Amino acid sequence: MNIMMLAPEFLPVWGGVGTYIVEMARHLKDVELHILTPKRTSFGNGKLDTDYDMEKIFPENVHIHFVSNASDTFLYNAKFQYACFKRAPDIIKENRIDIIHSHTAHMPDVFLNLRKPDVKTVTTIHTTIKGQRIGTGYSGTKFLDLEFSEKMTYLMYPFLRFIEESYFKRKNKYIVVSNWMKNQIIEEQNLNYEDVSVVHNGVNPQIFTPKKCREAPEIFPELFNEDKIKILFSSRFIELKGARFLLDAIPNILKKIDAHFIFAGTGKINLNIPKENYTLLNYVDYLKMPYLYCSSDVFVLTSLYENFPIAVLEAMSSGLGVISTDVGGVPEIINSKNGILIPKADSNAVAQNVVNLAENGSLRYKLGKNARKTIKKGFTWNLAATKTKGIYEKAVEA
Repeated sequence: MNIMMLAPEFLPVWGGVGTYIVEMARHLKDVELHILTPKRTSFGNGKLDTDYDMEKIFPENVHIHFVSNASDTFLYNAKFQYACFKRAPDIIKENRIDIIHSHTAHMPDVFLNLRKPDVKTVTTIHTTIKGQRIGTGYSGTKFLDLEFSEKMTYLMYPFLRFIEESYFKRKNKYIVVSNWMKNQIIEEQNLNYEDVSVVHNGVNPQIFTPKKCREAPEIFPELFNEDKIKILFSSRFIELKGARFLLDAIPNILKKIDAHFIFAGTGKINLNIPKENYTLLNYVDYLKMPYLYCSSDVFVLTSLYENFPIAVLEAMSSGLGVISTDVGGVPEIINSKNGILIPKADSNAVAQNVVNLAENGSLRYKLGKNARKTIKKGFTWNLAATKTKGIYEKAVEA
């Protein structure tokens, strides 16, 4: 079977969609996988090292086609959509493609559909334009204070929403990464129940493992000079991810414990806290992330809107005590035995639970141990890739 994966995010990974595509490429077996993707060299002014040895990262059945360039986090997607329109038909023909695998909310095949390729399409719904807009609204942040991509989503919302509504009218097969999203999308878009399959995101527990802690001091030596409890926040610094609710909680946290906060992600963040109490790492390469989790004690997700966040899975697989907002599909991962759920947009709840977990080493150990068991049992990329291949096969047969 020959699959063409349209990859608006890839290496270097900067979000959940990129992680999903990279790990699907590493775990899909018995298919020839052709990945169309932009070549990313920076995030705005932040230049990136993109000298990856693709042959070591991906198996022989993966073929990568760079069809455009990317540096920003919003406008690049329109260029990639146009590149797919121009380049994909030839690649489909040359490689006898059986399935196009696309993704929302990016919709990289939106222009390609105008050429009506005679190929089945499977689309993974990671998020929606509507959901992102609602989630950003929960922050209460003024328009001028939003990050560029969030401003553009607001300004172009009527047009983007029209495109999204039109996209979901197509007779595709859809993959959703949580039961929560399946219920949402069927209700909002009136999709057929049998056309929407749930395949939860995963993680590789052999890579995201406490065993990486042996090597972590070599990768992040600056973090091991701190004899304090370490709290990790790893995400893009946009209002949707709710970083300010952690920032608002930090003064109250520091009144009770001597903690060190680690911030890793792209974008701008204002850290009005003592320098000795934080490390700002900015973008951390995906291949180094297992060592970052192992350099931390507690992982905090303060998102206002999520589907099935891969960062939570990675932190759980790494054995961390995890605190997450009770949004989207997160309750399908976290229960009272393997993590802590808190209300969204609630700085007091963030502070209370960070302090509680930081002061209780036995609780962190218990939650982390149970969290890793949860991941190994039901949330691995091997399992996700096997289910996804089954969906490809059904789509071809249909």
